[in-house]
Amino acid sequence: MESNRSKVTARSSGAALNWVDYLVLAASILTFLAVVAANNPHTARAEGRSTLITASELPDQPRQMPVDPALIGARIRLATGQL
Repeated sequence: MESNRSKVTARSSGAALNWVDYLVLAASILTFLAVVAANNPHTARAEGRSTLITASELPDQPRQMPVDPALIGARIRLATGQL
């Protein structure tokens, strides 16, 4: 009986990797590659557009309020506490 136990313990003390270890390694490598791909600033910008958009090509931005000098003065007086 003693010799059978020593064979079992000698066989299980090997440093071989099992399938779970390979699965963990593969998941770690895929995670690392995903982080590198997400943080690479050159790939996303290089494929999107080859020329810059000038200010004249941008669409007009609507204003929230019409510009009125009296309203601007009133806002300044209100902000400074001069009623």
